[in-house]
Amino acid sequence: PTRPHAFGAFDLNERAYLWILDTSLFQAIWYSFPALKADLLYFSTATYRGEYWNFDYYAFERETGEMIWKYSDLSDWGEMFRVDSQAMFSQNMKLLDYLAPAIWRNLVIFTSGDTLVRAFQTGNGTLAWTRSFDLPTSSAPTVAGNRIYSGIEGDEPYKKPGLVCLAAKNGRRLWEMELEGALLSAPVIAGKWMVFGTDRNYFYVL
Repeated sequence: PTRPHAFGAFDLNERAYLWILDTSLFQAIWYSFPALKADLLYFSTATYRGEYWNFDYYAFERETGEMIWKYSDLSDWGEMFRVDSQAMFSQNMKLLDYLAPAIWRNLVIFTSGDTLVRAFQTGNGTLAWTRSFDLPTSSAPTVAGNRIYSGIEGDEPYKKPGLVCLAAKNGRRLWEMELEGALLSAPVIAGKWMVFGTDRNYFYVL
């Protein structure tokens, strides 16, 4: 309670924290939602550094809070996008699921608000693949079956925002569709249906 911005694991049976990370040591501005697989917990952090953002991707042992691996990277804006990195960072921090990871088999996948989708090996943090786009991603990823779905920013009037589908195994682009407005939160998938909304008050069911 004395550190409301801390990150920890709470035991429901014992009604006590198993561990709490000292987030002051991370020197990050934003902490993502975590994802769990077996004994490991995954999350990422972001920090605004002027013309670029600093990303750190983590895996922790979920029972003890011991760090298993860490991967650091800088934002990649590609060659076509006109960047206002401060405005974009402020915009992304208003999204509840910004930087939240998704897990597919032995990969943990992040869309970090820049132009890269990154996939890491869950066990050791090795970078498995990246997929680059002309414009930044606009939502956290959703995994269903062997596919990844995420939003892509637009650059209107030249290009509309979109929804992209990637192969989870290697990040290959399978298809992309234009949207009326940007997709700002991860699509919801149930059975054969996908549901999401955009920032222009359009509601899609695919």
